[in-house]
Order: sequence, then structure tokens, then C-alpha cells
Amino acid sequence: MRKRHTSLNANEKTYSKKLIEVLNKVIKVADDIVDDIDDDDDDDEDGSMDILECILWGALIIILEYLRINEHEILAHSMEVSPNRNRTFDSFSESECWSFFRTQRKDLSRLQTALRIPDMVILENRGKISGEELLLRGMFELVSGNNQHNISVLVFGRDQSVQSRAFTYFIDHIYSNLLFLVSDSLEWWYSMGYLEQSMKAIKKKINGNDNFTTCGFIDCNCLECPRPGGGPRDEGHDSERWDPNIQRSFYNGWKSIHGLKHQTLDTAFGITIEVFGPFSLRRNDLMLLKESMINSRLRDIQLNSPAQLTLYGDSIYPILSHVRGAVKNSQATNIQKQENSSYSKVRISIEWNYSATANLFKYLANLGKLKLLSEARVSKVFTVATILRNFHVCLYGSQTSNYFDIVIPNNFLEIYARL
Repeated sequence: MRKRHTSLNANEKTYSKKLIEVLNKVIKVADDIVDDIDDDDDDDEDGSMDILECILWGALIIILEYLRINEHEILAHSMEVSPNRNRTFDSFSESECWSFFRTQRKDLSRLQTALRIPDMVILENRGKISGEELLLRGMFELVSGNNQHNISVLVFGRDQSVQSRAFTYFIDHIYSNLLFLVSDSLEWWYSMGYLEQSMKAIKKKINGNDNFTTCGFIDCNCLECPRPGGGPRDEGHDSERWDPNIQRSFYNGWKSIHGLKHQTLDTAFGITIEVFGPFSLRRNDLMLLKESMINSRLRDIQLNSPAQLTLYGDSIYPILSHVRGAVKNSQATNIQKQENSSYSKVRISIEWNYSATANLFKYLANLGKLKLLSEARVSKVFTVATILRNFHVCLYGSQTSNYFDIVIPNNFLEIYARL
């Protein structure tokens, strides 16, 4: 976290005075030890033990005194309601905007427009908050993964409940109004010619032949969550325990974690064009492939086209008309092995996109915020984070787009958001 170069507030001044008092006690204890040493110079046998005991007792007293003061100060600080700081885009410097929100300050208003966030928002409790502050609060929590109390006290002010309601509104708003961007958007990408552009970029990268048809990549992402349903359901020694099948229903034995799974389709632009899910992490990739009907949907949008575009996945995927996976090396010919090697160099880009989402939004790594049985937004947060990462790519490009030499137009955010 950035160091603050500001004057001390009232709480910090009080804490500093008490800390000085503790330091004075340290000096006094040290003086007493020195006096004891001077008085016991003639006693060579037991003097060293007496000195050591004095030092240990003195250190213990100082540590306990410090901890007592520190605990009380923290408790008092946590009970305080910080005043509203009325944060706007101009409240933060350029470096702070990038560090806190992963967005340049000049682009925050464009992001608010693309997210369709109104100028004034009414929260669940009928409280009002500006659209700018809502965007800043939502992005700050997603980017930092920090707890809501610290965000309220240290950054935005007001009670923690305001941050909680604002973040819930932020997630629900994006999921409700912008889900179409990553849900059944194949036809838009195809009709705009972006799938063909993606195919040409991938083909150029691996020197594909004239029959090359791959326009994107398909894979599944695993979102780790804490173990759900452990221990008693309620308080009390006789309370009913959670059904152990709840834990089993979200457990993946291959990765040895609990969580959720999403199927994604990604292009050479570095943008995820579809997120299908969530499903339990217990389900395998083929189940999501079947449920999404992606093969038939990609076929249907190209019924009258002589050149059929396809998707490529790893070796778990079968070879279908419009989705195909790598041929297993144990069954592959030499030519197919060479083809697998060429494809693996470009298919890795979908993993880069997963990593980019995780690196941009530390919220996804904070297991305490991803409790399946107590946090309703867990099912939405990966999809929302993916949409926001797509917006980030529209503004600044990505490792994937640079790898495939795709130039993102300056107005692509507005084009992608259908403004």
C-alpha cells in the first residue's frame, strides 16, 4: 500500500502519545537494570542470573503494555465511523487510479458510461451514492480484495454497510445489464467480422495452410472457493450439522479443491466472447461442452457460409464439426504431433487471459469472500470480473492481442459495449 504523506489525525496523535509513554518506560526499565548491575558487582555467582531475569521480566512487561495499548487503540479505531470523503475521479492521482482501479483516470468516465452506471444510484436501504463513487468502490474492492471495513475507513469513509451495499449493487448491476456481452454473443462477433479477423491472426502466427479454420479457443476455468457446509448449521451443541454431500458436490478430486467451473471462449483479441456457467467444480469439461451446445450454435450462425470457422481446445475435447481438441499423442501420427505442437503455442493464450483476470482482480483469490453458502454474489463474480477484464483489453490491449499482432481500435470499448 502507498505510504501517506499527510499530517496525523486525532486517533494517530493519541496513539503516538501513548507509544511515547511506553518508550519512556523502556528507558526507565533499562536504567533500573543498569543500577542493579552496579549494586551487584561484588556478587559474581548469581549476578548474571539476576541480570538475565531482570531483562526478561522487563521485556515481558514492556511487550504486554504495548499490546494492551495497541489492542485498545485498534478496537477504538474499529468502532469509529469515518466521515464521508465524497470521492470522485479527481480525488485520485494518475498513479493511484492505475494502482487502485487498474484504469487511467481519463478513462474512468468512459468506463462508467460503458457499464451503464447512472449519475446517482439508490442503494438497497434507499441511501444515495454518486455513480462515480459506486464505480470507484466496486473497482477498488475487486482490484484489492481488501476487507470492506478497511476500504470504508481508510479510503472512502462512511460506515462499512455502505461499502457492502455499494459492492452488491455494483456486481448485480453489471451482471444484470451486461451479461449479454459474454452470453450467446457469437452471432455479433461473427457478423462484425471479428471471428474471421481472429482466425487470420491465429493462422498467421502458426503458418497455417489454406484449410485453416480455427478462430478461437475453448477451455474451462476453475474458481477455487472455501469448503462449503462444514460443521454445525447453527449455534449450540445440539444444532444439526451440514449434509456432507454439500461438500462433495463442489469438490474436484483432480485439483483437490472445492469451487465453481466456467466454460469460456476466447479469441486472438484477448477478449472472452462467452462465459458459460457457473457449474460445480465436480463437473468435467465435456459436461459443460454438451450443456452449452456450442458446437451446434457455432454451426447455425454459419449455415450459408462456404468457409466454416471452428474452435480449438485441449485433448479432452472430442473432434466435432465446429469444435475440435488436440489429438492424444499416444494416438497421433507424426503430422498430428507437429500440429499439436503448433496449436499448443497459440492455445496457451486462453490461459494468459485467465491469469490476467486473476492478476487484475485480487478479489478472486480471497477465499473469505467466496463462501458458496453465505455469499450470493459468488456465482456472479467471475463473470463480472471477466466482463471488466474485457473492458480493460478494449482500453489497453493485452498480452494475447500483442502476441497475435491485433491492434485494438481506440473506440473499441464503445463498439464492444454496443453504445
